[in-house]
Amino acid sequence: MLMPSALKYLDPALFSNKLTALLLLFCAFNVAKGTSGKDACNERSAHLLISASVLTELNEVAISQRSRPSPLLHLFRIKRSENRKVTAAILAFPFPFGIVGLHRIYMGTAPFVPVVYIATLGGVFGVLPFIDFWVIVFDKNQDKYLNNEKVFMWVE
Repeated sequence: MLMPSALKYLDPALFSNKLTALLLLFCAFNVAKGTSGKDACNERSAHLLISASVLTELNEVAISQRSRPSPLLHLFRIKRSENRKVTAAILAFPFPFGIVGLHRIYMGTAPFVPVVYIATLGGVFGVLPFIDFWVIVFDKNQDKYLNNEKVFMWVE
């Protein structure tokens, strides 16, 4: 296996993650396949150092862009939240899904809650899923119902 001598010039501080390191190694081996000799080695070293600095800058730009809120991402999250609300409301309607607590499984809950719904003949004959349905439909903040481990999810 041909190991380019340019790798000894690489400083691990130039790259901040494993992906950048893998890209640098890939670049080094590709350059090593095509050329040989002392001049080529110096050329490879310069090429790798430039590549490392460019990748470091790209990585810094990507990190800085992650910290800024994206308006498109915000709209996507709102849309996904609305879709989650509609799906949960459909699943909460007492017949056929609400009586087995399928909406609670969808929204995340303790494993015993759907068992309680089934054991009480559909959440006290469909009363619990019916209340859940209306709470989901009319409440604007769905976050307090996600991963809620209470049987009565609307009780604080």
